[in-house]
Amino acid sequence: MFRLPFLALAAVCLSGQSAPIDVRLVMPEKQGGTGLVMPADAQGAFQRAQDIREKAFARGFKGEIAIDAGNLRLSSQVSQDMQREGYGQITSEVPQWPYASLTKQMLAARLLPELRNAGHTLDTPVSRILPRWPKGPAAPTIRQLLQHRSGLRNPEDTPKGANGWPAFYNEPAKHGLSWCMSARSAPPATGWTYNNCDYIVLGAVLEEVSLEKVEYMLGASRGREEEESLTAPGVTISKLRMLSAAGSGAIYAIKSPEREVIPAYGASGALGGTLMDVLFFNWGLMRAYKEDAPALKPMWLGDPELGYMALGQWVFEVQPQGCSAPVKVAERKGEIGQYRLSNIMLPELGRSMVFATVDPAFEFGEIWQGEGFMAEAVALLACDKEN
Repeated sequence: MFRLPFLALAAVCLSGQSAPIDVRLVMPEKQGGTGLVMPADAQGAFQRAQDIREKAFARGFKGEIAIDAGNLRLSSQVSQDMQREGYGQITSEVPQWPYASLTKQMLAARLLPELRNAGHTLDTPVSRILPRWPKGPAAPTIRQLLQHRSGLRNPEDTPKGANGWPAFYNEPAKHGLSWCMSARSAPPATGWTYNNCDYIVLGAVLEEVSLEKVEYMLGASRGREEEESLTAPGVTISKLRMLSAAGSGAIYAIKSPEREVIPAYGASGALGGTLMDVLFFNWGLMRAYKEDAPALKPMWLGDPELGYMALGQWVFEVQPQGCSAPVKVAERKGEIGQYRLSNIMLPELGRSMVFATVDPAFEFGEIWQGEGFMAEAVALLACDKEN
């Protein structure tokens, strides 16, 4: 169990104007034991978390599990096999992971309030925001980009190299944002196609409307000088960052060839940090949900026509076995190479959990189908046992 983080900045203004959620965190220094002071009513919350971890490890889960069992009752544990295989100094430091497409979820949450503050809507064509948008077929709207209905060409269609990754990621100097914006098709009338270019373009949109680099908007520190200025006595800044070719080695769980290709994912998947950072992002987003923050409402509207995709995440209702009523679930998966992540929020209950594994064979199952490990984990997190 790791030291308890607390949020440095996370505010949502509810009087018609909303300030963006800031995912930067600070973490109190560990002071003996776990540093946690357990509230009197926390026993049930931590029992839920323990039950989820035990079920996962019994099924052979290989990685880390972090859980907010309610009201910021946080816990995290790395499987013993990860420790034996030498995935970093996990006994003394909070483990860091590449977030993969959890980056998209965080980008959506940061972008929507900035769009509103800049006077744009989800139906604004991206060409009105990016001045360098090339001529050609109709430009997609922000909503179409967020929902993978853009018509942009797809990095997955570039030739694969010897390492199995498409040339888009192996040769970033020849691709990137300019490649994504050119030679596109018109947005399709129906359906959607998963495409990392959509969120690479959205990263540029975020920079344009915020006048700030996307990595800073998503929570990365600006370097040692600012980190010291933001650090109060007894606290340290979160290690959340946008991975670069030079900096990816700092992520404890990263190995070749992922180290070489992840930076090219940019705003679509190159964010990295701790799973505790993800829990605090979840906490801020769920607080915005409960407070009905106007700019972030679309993130919770799963579209049945698009498989319940909302914006940056999938949102649907299920009735887990053992629960007396349906539960709203927000789900975001991420995967790059051997790294697979699953981030789950139960916004009406204020609970969340995130899993990161290096085992491509682990069967998560599908929550919406009510079968498999993840459906069982949601039931354990959601359904309070009667005394």
